[in-house]
Amino acid sequence: MQLAVITSIDDRLYSNSKPLAILTKFLTDDIGFRKIDSIINWIKDDSYSSMILNACYLVKYNEKIRIYFFYDGYEKEEHEKRIFFETSKDQLIELIQKWSNDYINASRHGVIITVENGIINFDPRKEI
Repeated sequence: MQLAVITSIDDRLYSNSKPLAILTKFLTDDIGFRKIDSIINWIKDDSYSSMILNACYLVKYNEKIRIYFFYDGYEKEEHEKRIFFETSKDQLIELIQKWSNDYINASRHGVIITVENGIINFDPRKEI
């Protein structure tokens, strides 16, 4: 199981998985406290295949999306050694909405994100 813990008190991230750390960097640095509509619209719009944000680079592969850390030495280059987080478009939209509704808008102090068998679980906490 992949595990990540984000605490808003000291803006710390703990993870036992680099791919999951990339996903959490996307949530904290690219989604953050902003409106999420433009990113969700991009995910749904098949006329665009990639997007560069503050920290991450996203690429669509049919119904999947790969999230890369942009500043890992590869920038937009596809490379076999490059680490990424991959999920479905629908699951990423659901996660972004949960991030906004259950974490940001609910003023939580932390969140635990786990991935097991390809399923992302999002557990906002009042205390961590």
